[in-house]
Amino acid sequence: MNDFYDPKKLKIGQHVGVELDPYVLNYPMDGDKTTWVVDQGGRPFVLRFFQSNKGKVEDFLQNARKYASVKHPAITPNYPPFYSNLWVFSCSAVCGGENLYSFLGKYPDGAPLNVVISLFDNIAKALDQVHRNGLLHGHLDLSAIHVVNGLGLMTGFGAHNWMSRIDDSVMDARLLPPEYLKKEQKRTTSSDRFAFMKLLMAALLGESILDKDFSTSLPDSHPNLSDATWNRLLKWSRESERYRPKSLTEVIRMLRANLYKPEVSDRSTTKRAIKRYVRNTPRKTVAIGAVLITGLVAAAILWPESKTEQNLVTPLPAIPEAKPPTSFEALPQTLEEPLLSGGTAPKIEKIPPATFMMGDQNRMGDDNEKPVHEVDIPKGFYISKYEVTFDQYDKFAKATGRELPPDNDWGRGQRPVINVSWYDAKAYAVWLSDQTQEEYRLPTEIEWEYSARADSNTAFWYGNTVKPGYSVCDSCGSQWDGVSTAPVGSQASNPLGLFDMHGNVAEWVEDCYHDSYEGAPSKNQVWLANQCDNRVLRGGSWFDIPRVGRSATRYRAEPNLQASNWGFRVVRIIQQADDLAKSE
Repeated sequence: MNDFYDPKKLKIGQHVGVELDPYVLNYPMDGDKTTWVVDQGGRPFVLRFFQSNKGKVEDFLQNARKYASVKHPAITPNYPPFYSNLWVFSCSAVCGGENLYSFLGKYPDGAPLNVVISLFDNIAKALDQVHRNGLLHGHLDLSAIHVVNGLGLMTGFGAHNWMSRIDDSVMDARLLPPEYLKKEQKRTTSSDRFAFMKLLMAALLGESILDKDFSTSLPDSHPNLSDATWNRLLKWSRESERYRPKSLTEVIRMLRANLYKPEVSDRSTTKRAIKRYVRNTPRKTVAIGAVLITGLVAAAILWPESKTEQNLVTPLPAIPEAKPPTSFEALPQTLEEPLLSGGTAPKIEKIPPATFMMGDQNRMGDDNEKPVHEVDIPKGFYISKYEVTFDQYDKFAKATGRELPPDNDWGRGQRPVINVSWYDAKAYAVWLSDQTQEEYRLPTEIEWEYSARADSNTAFWYGNTVKPGYSVCDSCGSQWDGVSTAPVGSQASNPLGLFDMHGNVAEWVEDCYHDSYEGAPSKNQVWLANQCDNRVLRGGSWFDIPRVGRSATRYRAEPNLQASNWGFRVVRIIQQADDLAKSE
């Protein structure tokens, strides 16, 4: 038995393969260092190394050779594997663009229908084609699809099908088909169709829908789809294999038909609620209920009339209709929403629609704060009054089994949570959405800067120089300067009622980092990028000099990094009455 090289020992810059024309390791794509982006002769490739604890080397080589024959514009090419006494790896082309998880961050409430169709059209055709030959992707999830010029491309096609099991170490657990969870794992083309339907729903409704139970959380209608189309999608999204679509191309064809001639929904909210009840209730329960109701109706018809006993049959209680969203003006200025598990979400402050000038207006900043440009925020939103605290984050971490971030011995409680990555902050927002049944996320850069400025055009909301009692930074005049974080709200709030927008901890936002504002959006939205290696931090910290805490300052960090001067706050989306009018 060969003693193959342990992938965990691989290092950046190492040469693998043959001596004369080796692959040079650039950077790992996963925490286990089993998948790497490499260079060979100036060309980039992706190498996936054999893992002896996952299966047999014979299966690895046979699988890699089989999938090297798959050709389709929506599938990144695979090449024959490399095998020697030391090295065993498969090879595929590098796909540009950004992964689907990052792309959907631009559409937290669901992407427009034309965008969804562009993303999935070629993928559906490719899957239908390879499925006819008995081949399958096997681990289709948000990271296995990249978006290039608005089109979806599948990466790593079939790369893990040699493994004895495909589990959550390989594939997003939210997309695992039920048959993958059985003791004897069954993998068929139907497994791809299950994952495809879940990804399609994530694009139509927002990625956070994947964190919810599909059997009870999918809405009863979609604003851009006819009832007939939406009902078919709901059926195809059920877990049982017998409900999964036979043709994914047909799924996209139905969606495309709604671009040109959508049918107007005429179902009342009550009818939708009844349909939801029937869909989400076990069949046996529905059958028993139907028998009881039939019996009651028959009794009402056949029972002898009596002037004194005309109301023997108690009418079934009406299903309450959903209340439409309150107008923006009628919403409370400050909210603290209850959590399903007890306690409350972070206190949030209502911010009205606005137009403002974004960027370095005082000629004190860097090139990445230019050019100054006008931005429109057409809809109001809620943003947390304070940075998320240890108390609030620890509750989430304990509920989800995550490791508690260290507090540097400064104390937890009402101090802002630190040592959390962008991914940690995103996970907290998803959990908060699930706990409140409302939509929470990180702020966009646009939302953050407007909230920090509070209608000012100075470096800080209170002027062009720091003043004691307003900020916590290195030389801002507080007792915590350059020493540690301060309990949230220790300094004065800005005119919007928000605390610590300058200093204390720098705050993660949703957007990808860009070197300047060239091409920046002119309306409030998440600004993504084809290659989103870094996310944005705003606001400066206890550790930073005053200049770093200005309203316009922005800097970058890799989303998996953590620091003792980084934290975050959250935004809560407001569903307004005009949104409902568009969806009915």
